[in-house]
Amino acid sequence: MASLYSNELKALVVPEDFLENPVNVLKEHCLTVQHFDYQCEHKRNASGEVYGPTEPVLLKFTVRVNSPRHAKSFYSNLLSNCHSNYSFLFNATFNANQRLGNYEDGMVVNGYVVSVEENYSTGRNMTGEDEQILLDVIIQVRSVTYLGREEQNNYKSVFIQ
Repeated sequence: MASLYSNELKALVVPEDFLENPVNVLKEHCLTVQHFDYQCEHKRNASGEVYGPTEPVLLKFTVRVNSPRHAKSFYSNLLSNCHSNYSFLFNATFNANQRLGNYEDGMVVNGYVVSVEENYSTGRNMTGEDEQILLDVIIQVRSVTYLGREEQNNYKSVFIQ
């Protein structure tokens, strides 16, 4: 099997907590991630021990949506000022019933949507089909649960109490 580098992974985002119902993730509820970026940092002293509060973690990602209704969860969470969950699944495959079959890696992010920006708006192209929208989303992260192959291998990192 060939090695995959991070920029070759196919990422999907599901606007819900994947861990609550992992067997019922439908392909139609998943959005394709075009770009993904975040940095987690802690202050460390000379001996390498963590001290003080963690630095704010901002997760930036771009998703491709086919219609404005797919972007509804991002906009409603932006307006609500409440934290919400987003699940990112890497190299996911789906079964014949269009439900999640398997995934290589993943993470569940809990945080506040602080920005949503459209790269270009919808419109009809010459063939009469809707054009796609690229949304740039920024989330201020409260916590990240990294998903292992088995549930006992999940690791949770908390940034905002």
